[in-house]
Amino acid sequence: MDGDQQILASAGVLRWSVDGDGLCHPDAATASRFGVRDGQPLLRWFRGVHRIFRKPVLQLARAVLRMGRAEATLTLEDREGIMRNMRVVARIRRDGAGRPAADLVMIDVTTEHAEIGRLRRSTENLRLIVEYNPQLPWLADPDGRIIDFTDRWLESSGLDREEAEGNGWLAATHPDDIGPLTHRITHSLTTGEPFDVRVRLMVNDQYRWMRAQAYPRRDEEGRIIRWYGYTEDIHESVLIEEQIRWNAEHDSLTQLPNRAMFNACLDKALASAMTDFKKVGVFLLDIDNFKDVNDLMGHHAGDELLKSFASRLKEIFAGDGVVARLGGDEFAILIENVESRQQLADLANRVLTIRETLFAAGRSLECRGSIGVAAFPEDGRVATELLRHADLALYRAKSLGRGRMQMFEQSLLEDMQERVAMINRARTAVRDGTIISYYQPKVSLQTGELVGFEALLRWRDSCGTIRSPAEIYAAFDDHDVADMIGQTMTSQVFADMAAWRARGLTLGHVAINVSSAELRRERFAGRLIETMDRFSIAPDSIEIEITEGVFLGAGSDTVRRSIDELHMCNIPLALDDFGTGFASLSHLRSLPVSTLKIDRSFVSGVTARESDAAIVSALITLGRALNMKVVAEGVEEADQSVKLRELGCDYAQGFYFGRPAPSENIPALIQSWSENSAIITLNRRAAPWPPRGMRGEGRADSLTA
Repeated sequence: MDGDQQILASAGVLRWSVDGDGLCHPDAATASRFGVRDGQPLLRWFRGVHRIFRKPVLQLARAVLRMGRAEATLTLEDREGIMRNMRVVARIRRDGAGRPAADLVMIDVTTEHAEIGRLRRSTENLRLIVEYNPQLPWLADPDGRIIDFTDRWLESSGLDREEAEGNGWLAATHPDDIGPLTHRITHSLTTGEPFDVRVRLMVNDQYRWMRAQAYPRRDEEGRIIRWYGYTEDIHESVLIEEQIRWNAEHDSLTQLPNRAMFNACLDKALASAMTDFKKVGVFLLDIDNFKDVNDLMGHHAGDELLKSFASRLKEIFAGDGVVARLGGDEFAILIENVESRQQLADLANRVLTIRETLFAAGRSLECRGSIGVAAFPEDGRVATELLRHADLALYRAKSLGRGRMQMFEQSLLEDMQERVAMINRARTAVRDGTIISYYQPKVSLQTGELVGFEALLRWRDSCGTIRSPAEIYAAFDDHDVADMIGQTMTSQVFADMAAWRARGLTLGHVAINVSSAELRRERFAGRLIETMDRFSIAPDSIEIEITEGVFLGAGSDTVRRSIDELHMCNIPLALDDFGTGFASLSHLRSLPVSTLKIDRSFVSGVTARESDAAIVSALITLGRALNMKVVAEGVEEADQSVKLRELGCDYAQGFYFGRPAPSENIPALIQSWSENSAIITLNRRAAPWPPRGMRGEGRADSLTA
């Protein structure tokens, strides 16, 4: 091999020729690499070519014979069994005898083919990645005009390429999104910042939420030469986000805004009203008797009632306010651009026309709303203050009998402050040990016998003055303070009873008033019985007095369980102030009540008004029919005691028989009580008993509980 052949061979260039007789004459490199022998017939070499690669060889031979020159890339197997890609250039010439001969030049392009194949596969992979990716790429010029995008984008948008290029793609954009979108694009073109927007595009004849992002490519001088972007279908994600947001801001039962959304709307409305010098109104509404509906008819009925109220409220305030459900049976309404307080009152009165009457367990339940109203700016300048004042107004509306509307007044705030002061006074009295038990005698109207006492609460202030429970009445609505007062009173009464018993005194029974807050304590009955055991108090020596109001509000189930536990322990139960509360006769039938107490409001007029006498007579008859003892409260005159005896009343208590007295006065009262004198008292109106000084003078509303 000469020098030129070595150079060509090292560059992968091989030469060989075929003479007019069809014999091969390869150069040394060709002979060495592919085993072609000098003088080897071409047909024999062809038979050595792998079967699957013969066709391209034949095609090259036919082409060169036909055109005199041809080239092709052939795959040939070298002597080591390695398949080589050879670029072959062949031409026809005539030998000395004028016969056709061929010269061939072969260049090894195996490496190049492998690289081209790798690039082709890489390109195909990238194409498939783009094609199957949910993100739809696109390309834009420095001015933001689209110059290229995938066919899939065109297919999904329904636009032709000519229509979509430039700014034509805006035709597929939702009209409401065009303005914000072009504004954001203009900003990015001006500043060179990447942009990321959400936009609705028309896809298969419906708008879908898309996310479009683009990033600039800059030249060496920092100028933008291209924008590379993609559009991604995020429709389902946006719908899920919107549903999550809706759920977070709305009540699932009534579909109304919830507390969080209402507070946000209120903050926004107040900020706007403060800027524009407008007025804003806030209603807080509770459904009356809602708990009774749940208890008697089930929560399904309660849910239907809530949905009905919500629907009616939306009708009344359609377009004029925000109606929200804050929780339970509490609704809130926001009204903007209020002209006057009278406008709010008129709207509230329209709400009061909503009423639902339900029937269950032999009784009808009329469900209306109680409404508290507050207005910005006169009733509050921040949302929390406005809601607090509306809540105070609602509290007053419910306390006045429900089914009412109450506008906020400054006096309501003063009342609330007084209630807080009452609770604090009561808490201090318990802490300082200044709670005192007083006792009022209870007398048999038939025999004049002293049958027992009612324990009444008093407390001593910092100046040593004895005070009425009326000055701390709000404390009995506070569960913790009421419970502390109850425990203190119970311990004192049981200690007094044990001391009197140790002195050999016969005192009958002692009635103890129990508040609804105490009965709502899970361990009330158990704790009371433990205290009785500690002082060795027999169950029949006490009586627990409750009012009909203990069954109102939350926790009535716990109240009933406590009453049942007391009954199981043979502790008598008295229903106090009967006829003035909110309960029905069904309570008398279902509760283990042994004593019925007639309220002083009826007793005071028993001799002066026939209607009061008729009511008292009916209550006595009712009590007797139910095998209950009947006690008349607030007897202050002899005529009243005589009349009650004539009507068949069993027992009585009041200032006529004795003023409430501290425990140290009770032993003397018991010892001085004379049955014969008491009988005389009952038959002689002019000779009251006990004597002046022991009985006391004055009206009942000054000291009695």
